Amino acid sequence: MKTPLSRLHVPSPTLGACLMAGIERDTRGCSLDDLERLNYYPATPMAVISWVFEGTLHMLEGEAQENRFALGPALPRITLSGPQRGPAASWSPGPVHALSVGMYPEAVKRLIGQPVENFLDRHLPLEAVAPTALFQACQAVLAAGAADAFALLEKEIQPLWKGPLRPSPVPYIGDWVRSVATRATHSSAGRSLRHWQRLVRDWTGQSYRDLQLFTRVEEAFIRRIAGGNGSSPNLADIAADAGFADQSHMGRQIRKVTGMSPARFGERLASDESFWYYRLIAGEIRQYG
Repeated sequence: MKTPLSRLHVPSPTLGACLMAGIERDTRGCSLDDLERLNYYPATPMAVISWVFEGTLHMLEGEAQENRFALGPALPRITLSGPQRGPAASWSPGPVHALSVGMYPEAVKRLIGQPVENFLDRHLPLEAVAPTALFQACQAVLAAGAADAFALLEKEIQPLWKGPLRPSPVPYIGDWVRSVATRATHSSAGRSLRHWQRLVRDWTGQSYRDLQLFTRVEEAFIRRIAGGNGSSPNLADIAADAGFADQSHMGRQIRKVTGMSPARFGERLASDESFWYYRLIAGEIRQYG
């Protein structure tokens, strides 16, 4: 029987400072039950544009990780999701083929012309917020269908993007946060800490302290993956290496990002179909990390 397709797309160097990565999911021809059609995602500082080529997707409202949730309305065919300060989940009532592309907040601000803070924790029809040129580029991707959609997106976005080059075999949030801090430091030479903090928030929509949460949790995830798939990882060592005050601190922060404890997260990562996104990222880390 056919298994779901999950694929990560890494942008070319010319768009490496605009697009973080693309995630494609295709469940057509697969036999999945209701719970297996759930899709769990962590909190993220990135904005995301999503295309639904076939099928429908609904965001879940409530505590999806504990199966206490309500089904939201179907998402538009092209959706802009702002940075999410808590975990999110979606569900498809049947087969679905979709592409979600993470974009750096600074790039979204440049392309849309609005502070990314305006989109925090929101899911909006792209046509409601995007300038004509950007919406037409994204509409062209939808109209062409899913075949080579990420490559077509790069072709359509390229004329709109005049930013720097930044290649990355595996895009890490931590690398981006450190680059934001460095750029703010250079831009704030001789100015106050408050000015530095305002720059970071203006570029990202969140404070540097907020961003450090994602950096530490990502580092813990990387170290968990690097430690293998054993059932008893040394969480105290992972907490110390990832920069947490202690194991309890790590547990609270991981719950903020994923909605569950490290132990529960590890259990579901191992085999839960709805955790396909985390396993996809884990596979990339093992391959390139």
